Amino acid sequence: MKNRFRGPTFWLVVLAFSAVALAQRPAQQQTSAPAKPTPRTPDGKPDLSGTWTGGARPTADSDKFAVQTGGEQSTMQLTKWGEDKFRWNRGPESATGPGVYRGQGVRVENDPVYNCYPLGLVRLGPPAFIISGGSGYSGVAVEIIQTPEKVMMVYEYRNSIRRIYTDGRDHPENLELTWNGHSIGKWDGDTLVVDTTGLRDESWLDTGGHEHSAELHVVERFRRLDEQTLEIQRTLTDPIALAKPFKTTVTLQLRPDLDIHEARAGGNVYDCTQFMVRKPAFGEGMNDLLGIGDHP
Repeated sequence: MKNRFRGPTFWLVVLAFSAVALAQRPAQQQTSAPAKPTPRTPDGKPDLSGTWTGGARPTADSDKFAVQTGGEQSTMQLTKWGEDKFRWNRGPESATGPGVYRGQGVRVENDPVYNCYPLGLVRLGPPAFIISGGSGYSGVAVEIIQTPEKVMMVYEYRNSIRRIYTDGRDHPENLELTWNGHSIGKWDGDTLVVDTTGLRDESWLDTGGHEHSAELHVVERFRRLDEQTLEIQRTLTDPIALAKPFKTTVTLQLRPDLDIHEARAGGNVYDCTQFMVRKPAFGEGMNDLLGIGDHP
């Protein structure tokens, strides 16, 4: 017959395991604590303010377009115009030719960024990863400042600023084309819906060589899911470059410990001229304008 009682060693082991379980319980409860609710402005709207990071690293895969998709590689369907531009920017020799940069697979002499042009709205963000000179891929942070009349997005990269007007205005007639376009926002419940048009066509959509036309139309939906999380859905429509609308979604994380600083590249200020290639994509006059001459 088995002994109905246990020895002292047995009970010491039981007490030890019990103490460990009790010690771990607060930590388990802490990790499963619900997220804090979305902060709101005095007028009751979700407050998008804060410094945010996140996004997705772009890919140079010839059949994919993955920039700013939260890591998911989404296929972009191109028109013949868009396909021709894409193939030209990659080129038959771009996979192994002298124009390749760190396996990017494109002719960098065609890349607007390597000719001191701005990224443009789509490539700038929401925070994505971009080529940053000789340092490869680097993250981009953005600070959002929300007021009743406008939402400001201040990017660390080249100190770029974007304005989203929320005062009820429409797009102006005879809109001047700019790199970030003209953005107006309206609240749909707890979602800020932003409509952007008037975009210059010199920028690329990603580091892979996808171009767009001046007909590009961007619609974004900003939702602050909780205190720490901001979701941005984006739909690109371009009847000249895209055979069908292209949609992406990114989730950004709040970084209250992070301050936006001036972007630097080899000095105290950002100097894109050190990354310029020999043949600017938009004319040799760009070198003369910048006073740097031809690069070897």
